[in-house]
Formats: sequence, structure tokens, C-alpha cells
Amino acid sequence: MLGSHEHSLPECDRPCLTIARRWRLWHGRVAPGHGVRRVSVAGCDLVVLGCTPADDAKLRRVAREIAAGQVDAVQRVDGSRVVLAARSDELLIAADLAGQRPVYYPRVSHDGLVAGSHARPLAGSAGLDWDWLVAHLLVPGAADVWWTGTPWQGVNALRPGWTMRIASDGTTTQACRTVLPTPSGTIEDSAPALSEALDNAVRCRVSTAGHPTADFSGGLDSSTLAVLASCLVNELPALTVVTEGVDDADVAARAAQEVPSLRHHVVAEPPALLPYAELDRVPCTDEPWLGAATSARERWWIQQVHAEGSDLHLSGDGGDGVLLATPAYLADLVSPRQGRELWRHAVGWARLRHQAPHALLRAAVALRGTSYGQACRVAADQLVAGTRAGRGWAGLVSWFQIGATAEWATRKGRAVVARMLREHADAYPHASVPGQMGLGDSSAFLALNAFARQQRLDADMAAQWSVNHHAPYLDDGVVRACWAVPAWRRTTPEQAKPLLRHAMYGTVPASVLERRTKGDYTTSAYQGLRANADTLRELIHNSRLAEVGILDRNTMRSALDRGINGHSIRLAAFDAVIGTELWLRANEDGDRERS
Repeated sequence: MLGSHEHSLPECDRPCLTIARRWRLWHGRVAPGHGVRRVSVAGCDLVVLGCTPADDAKLRRVAREIAAGQVDAVQRVDGSRVVLAARSDELLIAADLAGQRPVYYPRVSHDGLVAGSHARPLAGSAGLDWDWLVAHLLVPGAADVWWTGTPWQGVNALRPGWTMRIASDGTTTQACRTVLPTPSGTIEDSAPALSEALDNAVRCRVSTAGHPTADFSGGLDSSTLAVLASCLVNELPALTVVTEGVDDADVAARAAQEVPSLRHHVVAEPPALLPYAELDRVPCTDEPWLGAATSARERWWIQQVHAEGSDLHLSGDGGDGVLLATPAYLADLVSPRQGRELWRHAVGWARLRHQAPHALLRAAVALRGTSYGQACRVAADQLVAGTRAGRGWAGLVSWFQIGATAEWATRKGRAVVARMLREHADAYPHASVPGQMGLGDSSAFLALNAFARQQRLDADMAAQWSVNHHAPYLDDGVVRACWAVPAWRRTTPEQAKPLLRHAMYGTVPASVLERRTKGDYTTSAYQGLRANADTLRELIHNSRLAEVGILDRNTMRSALDRGINGHSIRLAAFDAVIGTELWLRANEDGDRERS
């Protein structure tokens, strides 16, 4: 009975959390900053899995509100976390806003609710969901089309920011979403909230760690976290990697001189660690890991962090996702009142890319009159016909992109995703976002969800290599602070990330705040293609995706040959295919071992 209040909280290596007799939550190992918090009041037991800046008094207030029937209070627990609240007649499970803390559950359960942070342990002997895999490849930006599925048949995922309500008989009675205020703030008004949210996100992690470390690339995102953390400890090891031809390390060295509490470590990247190296050493992940192409470098980098004795590492990952919007935001400026702003943004972006602004203006006007459902149906038609939206910067002014992988997909593979898009448009005429948002904010939120689901895999890989990896930019409080500002205000051609720059003025060194360049690592990718051509050709020749009729070997082989010969190819899409192929092979090996 749910109301029996029999709890069993996990020890560090214990894999299962039980809430009352009926509910079992699998969550995995507990690490610093990834702990379990619990408070109990009359009528409600509240458990937080993950990281939250909320103190026990705040958690008890939330629990009392839930006990009194205010179930949406479960969504007011900040941080990077999953929240569970057991009332007398139901269980609530709330997922985080960004999506780096997915909640998975089987579609059918005969033993109460069994949910968890990973899909594979819940799949049992279930087969692969090939429809999900091809949608994940062909429309990665349309996150709400594939989010509730997984690579495994019979295992679902709870949407980011949504709360499940499960009755005592095990049936789902309702699913409610977090609702954010309509974005309307200015950069100046909203910067203090972002500053406070980032400080809380860093503080709640560093306070639990014995030896925290941080990335310090010289970029604004990682530098901000490192500086904030350095204010909380005597000496914070801040690590910078030196890559030939990239000026990040020089910028980081100058900035470190202005922050006495940073202990700056500069590590030279071995030349042999090119992308696509050592692909036979990529560990198996819960879902296809799109970072597999650079796994050798990532493994080496995590080893450098581990050598510092780190028990909690701060990464600037996710900064772009919350601080910048996709070019779709230009559609929000199509109105007589915003005409000057639209012209200023279009001219600014066009000038940066040495293009005329008129294509951007036409794309913005066309998108303004396109609903989300229409966008899904148009994308479906393009997939069936084998066409794509306009290329270049103007082609990015859209609800979401058809991935470049579609160029290598078979007619069968494209038809599968087209069907999914049409079915989704029929069921969801509006994008699944938390509240009334403009087109730009909605598109950016879907892109954030897609990124965060991969970010969880990055953290999983770091954990396999013994590093506790965190991305504070994906915390709920940070997401809320950023989405308080309309997309067209936090994304401008004149200045990168104006909201963060304003929030960190006087805290982060001016040399970082005023930087206008960004490291480019594309050259090494093409070097990696050439150096590992034989391995990549074998992967494509024996492609599992081709065997089931999703991708065409010949077009993939042609793309690889172009890249080897120095011609530009769609690297992100190519890496997604390679990561999926490696994941499929790793699961085959795992199945053989289990049998």
C-alpha cells in the first residue's frame, strides 16, 4: 500500500530506491552532487535524486504544499534532479526542465512502478525500436517527436519538465507540465537572476565535494563556472587543454592571472588523439552516444581530470543551449512594431557571413506564418520527396532542421520518420514546451532538450572513467533565468551571450568577457577521417543501419571519401551515424555475453 511510508534509501553502491512497498525506483550509484535527499511531513514523503540548492526547510515547505493538494509544488524544487513525492493515494515523479535527468519507465509493469534514470535496465529482453533510432538520426532537433520513446521497445521516457501522477493501483492518472512565465524581461533586469542561479548551481555542488575541479577553456561559459567555484574553495584546479592552432589556452592563461584562487593547469593534447581513433574502445552507453567519434580524446581528457584527484568536475557544457536561441527567433520580430529590430538582426547576421540580408528576411516572414504542426507536415513531405529546406543561414530559420543524415537515408528510412512526423502533428498541434513562448524560444527549448539528453550520456561516460561530471548550465534555475528573456534579446549579432556577459560583469575577468573569437577544431576532424579511413570504411561496409534498410551504404561511403579528400561534409551528422553504429555493435556484444 502506497501510504505505508516504508522507505529504504540507498547506500552508495545500492542500485534501488524503494518508496513505500509498491514503488521501486532504480537510480544507480550515488556520487558527490548526485545524492539522495529526503524529507517527510504528514501526508507526504519527498525524495530528491540528484543535485538541488534547496535546503531542508524549503523541501519541507514543498512537501507540505503537496500534502495539501498543491501537486504542482513538486516542480518548484530547483537544480538538476528528479523529484518523487509519495502521498496517501498517489506517487508524483517530476523530471528536470532541460532533460539531462530523464525518467524512464516501462509501458507495462506488473510489479508496481519500476522507473529509473536509464532505459536499458528496464528493457529486459525487449528488442530495439528501429523507428526511434531513425527519427533520432534524421530529425534530431525535433526532440518532442522522439523524446518519449527510447531505443528499446516497451520503454518510455517522461518529457522534460513534466510530472507523472500514478495512482495507488499503478495507473497513470495525469501528467502535468511545468509552466514558465512568458519571456518578457530585459537583459539588465534578468541578469541578477541568472547570476544568482549560477552561483546556487555551483555552490550546491562544490559544498558536497572534497576536491572539486573545473574546465577553464578560455571561453565565457567554463570560465564563469570556474571563477564562481574558486570563490568557494581555497584553490580550485582549473584545467585547460592546449590544441595546436587554437588560441583558447592563451586566453585562459591571461584570465587565470586575474583570479588568484585558481590553480591553473595547462595540458598539451597528444597529436595522436584525432577524432575517430580507437573506436574499438568505446564503451556501451544507455542510448547512442554521438560523442563516440572523439571518445579517445574525451577519455584522455577525463584521465587528466581524474589525475587531479577530482571528486566533482564542473563543465561549461550547455551554455550555448540556454544562452543562445536558434535562428528561428527572427520570426518573432516579423511585425510592424518590431520591424527595425528584424532589419538590424538580419543585417548583422548577414554581414558576419558576408551575405545579403534579404534571404533571412524572406525566411523569417515565411516561418512566422508556419505553425508547429505545419512544420512537421512540411518536413514529412520533404523527407518523402528527398528534398530539403534551403541551405545556408537562411535555411536555419525554421522550427527544426531535417538532419543531414537524411541525405544518406533510404526511401524506407525517410518514410518511417515522415509517418512519425505526421502522427505527431495530428496529436500535438503545438510544440511541447513549458508555457506560452514565441517561436524562437520554443525552437530553442526543443534544441536544449535534444542536447541535454546527450549530455546525460557524456556524464555517464565520464563516470565509467571515474570522474563525476556536472553541467550546471542545465539546472532548472538557470533555464528559468534564461527563458525569462525573449530569444531575440539573448541572441544578437552584435555580442555573443549578452545575458551572461551582463550577469558576470565585475566577476569574470574582462579579457574573457570581451573575447570575440571561438576555438575551431574542425581541422582535426578531417585529419582524423584520413588517419582512420580503413576503420570507418569497415563500419560503413558492415553497417547495421544499412542492413535493416535505414541508411544507404553507397551514399555514406561517398560522403566519407569526400571528407578524406578534404571536401566539406556534414560532420555532426556523420558522427551521429558512427556513434549509432558503434552503439548497435556494443549491444550485440553485450547480448552475446549475456547469452
